[in-house]
Amino acid sequence: MFFDFIVNMKPKNITTIILLAASTFLFQGCDEIYECVFNINPELHDRPLEIGFVGERYYDEVTAEISNEVNDNDYIYDFVVYGDLPPGISYDFRRRSVELFGRPEERGTYRFTVELFVESYDYYGYDGSPTCSDSTTRQFTIQVVE
Repeated sequence: MFFDFIVNMKPKNITTIILLAASTFLFQGCDEIYECVFNINPELHDRPLEIGFVGERYYDEVTAEISNEVNDNDYIYDFVVYGDLPPGISYDFRRRSVELFGRPEERGTYRFTVELFVESYDYYGYDGSPTCSDSTTRQFTIQVVE
């Protein structure tokens, strides 16, 4: 049925479709279309963080990956943390994670956001848009009790 549709189209319409498809590939590139079709995106794992206890050692981490990408270790992961962390808790960036550590000083519920930016490196240097979306954010909560 689709083939019959194409065969019965006027040459002007076929030319228009071909030009639109070609311009899409020219301006977006095959890689970007491939990345979006296969949902290759940065991802922060969604899981609850450990409960903290006032004055006791705390450790947890927020981990990241590139979904549907077997070579996700080949990407550069850059994190930004903003919002309220419990007093006494610090963070450090590792290869593909944000480590949260310290000794909470005050009880309460603390909400913060982690933002992830990714870049890939290829023969020509850094690629600022290696995935369908080059960043993602997720909110997290740490509850501190006595």
